[in-house]
Amino acid sequence: MKIGIVGSDDRAMAIGRLLHNGGHQVTFGDPSAKERARRAAAAMGTRSEIPYRQAMSSDLLLFAVPREELDKAVTAVGSGAEAVIVDAVEGGRKLPSTSRAELLARKLDTHRVVRALINMPQPGANIPICGDDSLSKNLVDRALHSCGCATTDRGPLANATELEAPA
Repeated sequence: MKIGIVGSDDRAMAIGRLLHNGGHQVTFGDPSAKERARRAAAAMGTRSEIPYRQAMSSDLLLFAVPREELDKAVTAVGSGAEAVIVDAVEGGRKLPSTSRAELLARKLDTHRVVRALINMPQPGANIPICGDDSLSKNLVDRALHSCGCATTDRGPLANATELEAPA
């Protein structure tokens, strides 16, 4: 499976390593740190791409940027992404009624967003997921299972607030 990771910090690299070791073709893109994305890709023997290209050529596009960089990442991706979007962003303040994953879906104009709480990017981890599109959740589930992880379906994207505890 082709998986683009938007982000290149230590956590993004750990997620990328997990997915790469699971047999996936991983790319890194980071609109805030292009050189760091190139180094992350080189360290894993893969390549870096601009986030827009990742969105158009990947099966899954995983957001693993710090919360404060998410808007910049969304702008770099643009709307009309072909990929299933995985919100794996951590931290930030809780919103009163709408999950941040739902806001991400609106910003990207897609119903194919899955919130995945990837705290421990390692085989054996149990990763809770939420989403409104069953095919998208199934794709995320398959990608994570191939890496030795289990998933727990926590229902629709509106339930993502449960997976968005502040940092």
